[in-house]
Amino acid sequence: MSSTHLESEQDRPTTEDASPPDDVVVHPVPPGRWRELCSRLASMAAGRALAPFKIRWPLFMFGALVLAIAGLGATLALLNSPLLDVSRVEVEGAHVVSAASVKQLAGVKGQHVLLADLEAAQQRIRALPMVKEVEISRDWPNGIKVAIVERAPWGRWRANDTVWAIDSEGIVLEGTAPAYDGPIVTQVSALPAIAAGAQVDTTALQMADELHRRGAPLPLPAVLAYEWSLVDGLVVVTEHGRIVFGGADGLDFKYTVWELLEEEAQRRGEPLLFADLRFGLRPRVEIGFNLGRGVLNREPHATQLVDNTKPPNPQPSAAAASTR
Repeated sequence: MSSTHLESEQDRPTTEDASPPDDVVVHPVPPGRWRELCSRLASMAAGRALAPFKIRWPLFMFGALVLAIAGLGATLALLNSPLLDVSRVEVEGAHVVSAASVKQLAGVKGQHVLLADLEAAQQRIRALPMVKEVEISRDWPNGIKVAIVERAPWGRWRANDTVWAIDSEGIVLEGTAPAYDGPIVTQVSALPAIAAGAQVDTTALQMADELHRRGAPLPLPAVLAYEWSLVDGLVVVTEHGRIVFGGADGLDFKYTVWELLEEEAQRRGEPLLFADLRFGLRPRVEIGFNLGRGVLNREPHATQLVDNTKPPNPQPSAAAASTR
């Protein structure tokens, strides 16, 4: 019986022999009915949750087109609305300049507040001689604000028998009294033509102010006036004569030379009639009286005075006197 049992175990097929043949198709086990029902319910719930976020492109494009047309129509209606026409112009900073003139030059009243050319208005107002800066802005819904900075008197300039006020940029002002308490520079040349809005040489005003502050090198002669011309520049008129400074280059050196010349003239007891200080170490100088003038030639290391009223002396030592 044991042998029969052993034979039956040997005749039993192994695991490898139990695999299905190659021509047999194995189908997956279908899910249970409960699992299939749950899967379908989950799909339906997800679809309903995402339904609001689905974009319907034809409807969206139609809505965008309607909004664009409505916006364009509203813009056109706003531009054509009389409610935005400029009905008031406010002017700030006008003390000497007439506010009415500023409003008239702005020329924006009645225009649409969005279409008004503010840049052109600024240029027209800036052309006024007394206006230094101007800024124009829109004051909604139908106003324009003009803020100006007027030019302030800084110096005084005499031309054509009139004393003009000059600002720090050299612009000739009008409509205001010269309030500056400094010296007056008198223009003796015909050009440039002086009128309100013209520009003069501020360097001459600065030099005159500095020389007025320093005063004459000696108590005498006193300074009487300051003149300016295109040819000579600034000229200091003293009780005895004229001192030509020209431009502002080397002002300290020129003042020192003037002081030396006045001391030499005082030592000789004769007036300094003329001195042209524009030539550095060789100024053109005239010292003397109406009957004769001494010409002083200043060298870098020596100062010699030649008296033109005496005949030339063959001896060099007698012809020139050192004044160092």
